[in-house]
Amino acid sequence: MAATALAVVVGIAIPTAPAIQAGLQQASRQESILPANIGEGIPSGEAILLDFPGPMDRSAVATALGLSPATDVSLRWNVDGSVLTLIPAPRWAVDERYVVHVPAGTPMADGRGLAADWRASFTTQAAPQVVRLRVDGVADTSSELPVIRQEVMASTGAPDAGTSALSDDLSADASAGTRIGLTFSTAMTAAATEQAFRISPSAAGSLSWEGTTLWFTPNGRLSAGTRYTVTVAGARDVGGNLLGGDTSFSFTTRELALAITVAPGIGQRGVSAAASVQISFSQPMEIAQTGAAFTLTDAASGRAVVGAVAWSTDAKVMTFDPTAALGAGRAYAASLGPTARDLDGNPVTISWRFTTVGPASVASPVPAFPGSSDMAQYALNQVNAARAAYGFAPLVLDATISAVAYGHAADMAAYGYFSHTSRTGVTYRQRLTAGGVSYGHSGENICYLGGASVQATLNWCHAQFMAEPYPGGGNHKDNILSPNYRRLGIGIATGGGRVYVVWDFTD
Repeated sequence: MAATALAVVVGIAIPTAPAIQAGLQQASRQESILPANIGEGIPSGEAILLDFPGPMDRSAVATALGLSPATDVSLRWNVDGSVLTLIPAPRWAVDERYVVHVPAGTPMADGRGLAADWRASFTTQAAPQVVRLRVDGVADTSSELPVIRQEVMASTGAPDAGTSALSDDLSADASAGTRIGLTFSTAMTAAATEQAFRISPSAAGSLSWEGTTLWFTPNGRLSAGTRYTVTVAGARDVGGNLLGGDTSFSFTTRELALAITVAPGIGQRGVSAAASVQISFSQPMEIAQTGAAFTLTDAASGRAVVGAVAWSTDAKVMTFDPTAALGAGRAYAASLGPTARDLDGNPVTISWRFTTVGPASVASPVPAFPGSSDMAQYALNQVNAARAAYGFAPLVLDATISAVAYGHAADMAAYGYFSHTSRTGVTYRQRLTAGGVSYGHSGENICYLGGASVQATLNWCHAQFMAEPYPGGGNHKDNILSPNYRRLGIGIATGGGRVYVVWDFTD
């Protein structure tokens, strides 16, 4: 390996002693036990020169020379043997302090020995690092979330799945249509760095460079409400130095907007013929696309209802006002098609039916049940929005099943336990049967959250459920998206600073 053109020259004289006549001659006492500093931030591929007072016994120096920490080096001498070059093989470690030691008495070519121990130190260059993570579309999220205990459980008739504590997510709010940039402190080897790049969950995309910034551009949109981790461990700079410092970074994409409430309600009967149709969203919407995607039709004739769309100032509430009164005693289908988008570009779909009041109408609204009916409707809309996104029919809120669900939620809240099985050993299926519910297929999700409102609890629980794999072999998301279910009961109760929620699914 040839030495580079640049080198660090040691400018400290190495003292000599008179020629040894017999026996050993004691070296003169050193003035300091600290090594002299001969350089800082030495490039990892540079050679170090030791300038001796005269020609040395080369084999003796090779034997006596000390280097700490131990590193493979090549020794190169000048013609007369007075200058020794230390060449790292292949390079010095970065962010390291080295000490070179030549002991007293080391023979010179003329028989004399060095009069004293000689030590010198040098430090090597800093390792390359990622100095900036850039995620297009990230909002400032400097406020901290409260530390709360969070647990979820699901059941589809199998044994209890057990509890799991999940930490709060304080990651940045990144757009699902973003690109990710990593800026390095120095020029990197493009091939090695691109080879080291990983993103999890996996996302197909392309890599490109702008100066020392490596950009990852996904081929499509990233998944909404998902935490991604980017890793470049093993990347090297153009000098061959391994990347130091933090090599793994994470960010979380924004939650997918949901239609959280609708009016008239899903399956509602006895609706006024003069009613408007309203959808409330969890995130601001792209009003032009979303308004154009909404339709209201007579369910029997398929005839579209003519009307005008208006929006709230925060773009979260859409209202459709029919031009003329709706027909009496008619069923109507409201639908938000696949071209509806939130401001981040995520699709949002929902469809439901309602029936207007009329002389022939004998239907009545869903009876009230213990707990918050508004929040039960909110929870039902979350489930049906998720089902619509996967192409499944909506579920109907059932008062009898809801009474069973509320009984279990209230019991857990009152006695501070968390299980699909009650304190007396009754399973959810036995509770349904005892409550007068006939069914073939059934399932149950339960969840609680401490230190939060009912709506915040429903939002958190639903987000945890929908983040699970699908199909999941009997998890919460399988219950929500099962084609076997037609009815849903929801029970909400509070106690001990916690909100308990029970979802009971049946066919």
